[in-house]
Amino acid sequence: MNEQWMCAVSVATVWTDPDSPRVADLPALDHPVQIDKWLSQLSYEERLALSDTDQIQTQLLYGEPVIVEEVIGDWARVIASAQPTKKDPRGYPGWVPLVQLSMREQARTEEFVRVTAQKARLLDESGQLFLRVSFNTVFPAGGQRGKKIRVWTPHGWKLLNASDTVRLGEESTDRPLTVGRRFLGLPYLWGGMSAWGYDCSGFIHNIWKACGIDLPRDAADQAEAGRPVSLDTSEWEKGDLVFFQNDNESIHHVALYAGNGQILHAPSTGKLIEQIPLKESVYANKVSAVRRVV
Repeated sequence: MNEQWMCAVSVATVWTDPDSPRVADLPALDHPVQIDKWLSQLSYEERLALSDTDQIQTQLLYGEPVIVEEVIGDWARVIASAQPTKKDPRGYPGWVPLVQLSMREQARTEEFVRVTAQKARLLDESGQLFLRVSFNTVFPAGGQRGKKIRVWTPHGWKLLNASDTVRLGEESTDRPLTVGRRFLGLPYLWGGMSAWGYDCSGFIHNIWKACGIDLPRDAADQAEAGRPVSLDTSEWEKGDLVFFQNDNESIHHVALYAGNGQILHAPSTGKLIEQIPLKESVYANKVSAVRRVV
């Protein structure tokens, strides 16, 4: 097929294969997606299994483009073309319920906006709530109506509060630390790519995306971005990417250096996004690389 489609729900989870979801994951397969219900009812063990049994690959935001390679029953095999990875030169691969995708074409507009609020209210043109969308969701824009801005979506023209958005290309005034600290206390989610939950590399990817810079999706790939920095902490600068690995293993974690010996990161299942002293953490002796995004 290789057709261009887009995500048609607030957040679509990209599964490893159509057999990955369990009964507990049914709310994540709906249209509209029941993301709050799904996450609130998952036990710690069920959340942990998302990574331990390799159930989830990544997530898509509303309107995010995908290449649909094939459709089998109620599922589509997709490539998330906005998420760079070594897994596929075209983008991140996986499976998404067909009902969560749309073939609607993009509007022809030269202006795009990015959502800056953690979760923004997307309204229909009468002003009624249509759905909530995540931080970093990108829309083609069609001009303002007072304090609202018209945006093109998989469901046609809708409205956002202009104060919840920034024009694409004007994001670099935000520093990654400022952006990242807004999510302190957010629960970790394996594969997470939205304000409902991030994993470690998804958090870093989205922090820098909000600043106008596209990094790869995964930590091991991010470790090749930018330029190398010494492992001597005296040479680290705020915003540097700090990577961690166990002996004889590949890179398994990434954090943002926050200055004064601290790191900002999404740690692991059952924990919250936090800023902590590196020396006092379990990561202290696992630093394997530092990169500076330029």
